[in-house]
Amino acid sequence: MEENSSRSQTVKFPYGEPVELVPSLWIVDGTWTNPLARRMTVIRLRNNEVWIHNPMQLEAKDLAWLSSIGFVRGIVAPNAFHVSDLLWMSGHFPQAQIVCPQSFAKNHPEIADKVGFTTDVSHITADRELEFFPVPGVRFEETVLFHTLSRTLIVCDLMMNMPKAESFWSKAFYKMNNMGDCCAPTRMLRWVFTSDRKELLLFAEQIAELNPKRIVVNHGEIFEGEGGNQIRTSFASLFG
Repeated sequence: MEENSSRSQTVKFPYGEPVELVPSLWIVDGTWTNPLARRMTVIRLRNNEVWIHNPMQLEAKDLAWLSSIGFVRGIVAPNAFHVSDLLWMSGHFPQAQIVCPQSFAKNHPEIADKVGFTTDVSHITADRELEFFPVPGVRFEETVLFHTLSRTLIVCDLMMNMPKAESFWSKAFYKMNNMGDCCAPTRMLRWVFTSDRKELLLFAEQIAELNPKRIVVNHGEIFEGEGGNQIRTSFASLFG
């Protein structure tokens, strides 16, 4: 309790301890500006390079932990809604290349020499351990990651998996938005953020073919199981 209290005094949005989900892949769950919260994912490749997905501000001891597990090669702001702590994290790891939406890069010309690629570009690391897939047909410039060794798919706002809500209003909101107790795309995605339904559904099939063992979402609980079937079923149910 004392440690959590100390965190909340020095970090705007408190967060929990790093948890190693599978070997060389950690998650850090944190609070956010809304009850949906957020999640940072850290991946260490076999060459000891570290990639940070959805960076958040950390205490000094957790920055030291990041430095201790490997060489921070990349920092990924996965879409246009989750860029708030990118520059903060980049300031602490100036050697790291940045992956971010084009819109963010254009608004921050001072980071031009650090941007390795933007979220609209496909990319695979040299050892083929980490793949980046730009999401077509949406308006928030997202890229999703696939860690090949653990067969883990990492998404930001493409899918959510919120736990069962306690309050009446939360239950109603989750049900209305197709985001409660089910790893799936939301109705908000369909009705507000989809720009090309056909392209998005083709992409859903593409990532379903990866057949991930788990889906790490930014908002909600991690899905463990037949990820390919879950992606196909949930997108067909919402967009069918």
